[in-house]
Amino acid sequence: MNQILATSTPTAKKTKTKRSSGPADIRKVVKVFAITMMIFGVFMIGTGSYAIYKDNENKNAEITKPVITESLNEDSTAVILTVTHDKAIDRIEYSWNDGEVQTITGNGRKYIEQEIEIPGGTNNLNVKAVDIQGQEISTDKEYTAEEIINLAISGSKLKITAENETQIAYMTYRWDEEEEQRIDINATTVDQEIDIPMGEHNLTVILVDINNETITKEQKVKGVTKPNIEIRLDEAKENYLITITDDTGIQKIDVIIRGEERTIESNGEKELKYKIGLNEGDENRLEITAYNADGIASDTMKVRAAK
Repeated sequence: MNQILATSTPTAKKTKTKRSSGPADIRKVVKVFAITMMIFGVFMIGTGSYAIYKDNENKNAEITKPVITESLNEDSTAVILTVTHDKAIDRIEYSWNDGEVQTITGNGRKYIEQEIEIPGGTNNLNVKAVDIQGQEISTDKEYTAEEIINLAISGSKLKITAENETQIAYMTYRWDEEEEQRIDINATTVDQEIDIPMGEHNLTVILVDINNETITKEQKVKGVTKPNIEIRLDEAKENYLITITDDTGIQKIDVIIRGEERTIESNGEKELKYKIGLNEGDENRLEITAYNADGIASDTMKVRAAK
């Protein structure tokens, strides 16, 4: 019997192969990126729109400035300065007669009140208020107070006089920013004379009474010297030799020689020299007064000499 050998080809085992990650995965990445960019774009548009809105809102907002109010105290000796605002105040600046400026810092306040003593006489109070945005407002008002302290200049000396109902304990004075000088008074009147430094300076005088109340006066003072006159005879004793000097310049000279008056004008020279002859048998009385460019007169020099 013929055997038939059956041979069968083994069934090939199917192997599952993993599909390559190609275009599909790239599409997912692109999709996620696109969505992310859209969200970011919406966010940026929203932020920009809000910023534009706020900027327009600020531009359309009403610009306001500080408000300055001034009133007198009960005795009319001081100004009560009040500054109010709907924003923080940066600073307040004030001065009398465009003199030294005093500054009050705002420190974030919207209401500031300050009492400012009025100097004696008639004076202008200049005030400027500035807010944190740079908006400012200014006022300039005139105030008059009783003149308690009086200053009188005589050459290089300054006379300080005052009269007060309440006894004055002491007074102080200060040139510019130098140290204060104190003088005890203990009376209701003041009569003091002080030296004036050369040049223009700011003088501050303060009176303090027995109740510790103060009266202040500030004034610019220009220190000058009187012209100097020197008269001598020449060696032959026939002429007066006259030399006049002044640091600010000589304006004119009044001369009286043997009863005859004359005025010699000058062009501001700082030194002048003259010669006046003596008459035989005369006392040759001579008087000379010189005036400088500030109008300050010298002491009158009087001499006489016989020839």
